[in-house]
Formats: sequence, C-alpha cells, structure tokens
Amino acid sequence: MKLGNVEATGGFFLLMAWLNYLDRQMILPLALAACMLHELGHYAAITVMGGTVKQIRLTAVGAEMVITHPMNYWQEGTAALAGPAVNLLLARLFYGWEPGMLFSGLNLVLGCFNLLPVRCLDGGRALHCALCLAAGPVAAEWAGEWLSKGCSALILAGGILLFGDGGTITLLCIGLWLFILEFSHQKGEK
Repeated sequence: MKLGNVEATGGFFLLMAWLNYLDRQMILPLALAACMLHELGHYAAITVMGGTVKQIRLTAVGAEMVITHPMNYWQEGTAALAGPAVNLLLARLFYGWEPGMLFSGLNLVLGCFNLLPVRCLDGGRALHCALCLAAGPVAAEWAGEWLSKGCSALILAGGILLFGDGGTITLLCIGLWLFILEFSHQKGEK
C-alpha cells in the first residue's frame, strides 16, 4: 500500500497483524510509537543536514528511507545515530514516571539494539562511516564485516543458550534474522 511518499509492504502488515494478535498487554501501540519516533529522528537529522527524503518504505524488519542525494560519511553517520539517540533520550525522559516505565524500557531496548555494530543496524552504519573517515573504505569494510559477523554469531549463540535453558524464543529469532542477513549480504556482494 502506498500513501504519498510512504509505502508499506505486505510483510509489514502481516507482522503488525501477528503482533496485534499476540499483544494481550497493549504493548504494540507503545512499541510502534517508539519505532515511529526513532524513524523521525533519522528523518529530522537528514533534513537538518540539507537532505531530502524521497520515499519511506515500511517493511517487516524496519523502515528504509530513500534520499535524493548521497550524504558524506559524517552526515550519514550522524543520521544513523539520530534514531537511537531519540530512543535513548525518550528512555531517560520517561524513566521514573510510573505510567511511562514501559515506554522507557521499549525505547531503551530499541535504542541499544540499534547501536549494535551489525551492518544492517544503525550502529553498524555509523561505525562504517567512522571507520571510513579514520582508516578509509577498504579497512572499514573489512573491520565492519568481521564485527558484524561476530556480533551476529554471539547474539545467535546467546539466543540458542537462553532458549535451550527454558527462555523465550525472541533472542533466538533476532539472532537468526541477523545471521541470515549477514549471510545474504555476503552472498550478494560476490
């Protein structure tokens, strides 16, 4: 479905329906608000730096923004960090206020997760930009690839251990998702 410059994929709607079905505590609206504010952080940073967002695409794994002109490493890194920064700021603002504790926790988890040094996440993009500025694109690609693979493998291993010990399947699913994305990223480059 497309509405102006915003497009939502079938996978996005399928995920929303599934999560809504499972949501017995009304967490989904708060999580969606945290995600929306995260993306608004990216959008604001791009706009402040003179960029223009041509399209926003909502998928099952997040939002993608298409910009009209490429940004330099400094601008791209700043835009990547803006989303998690908004979440961490919201986590701090709502912390300690009883009705806002769940929203604070959701923002804290979303912000910290997106700061992981995995290429498909904001932290991986920001790290890549910083390494490009410090050591050049070749070194940044090499270091980013190994950090991303290592982090994905650790998350998957942690998910397997926790699930095997009677924990939830959530971390295992996240680890599998990141690991598959790493594998498909590697395969697509060759």
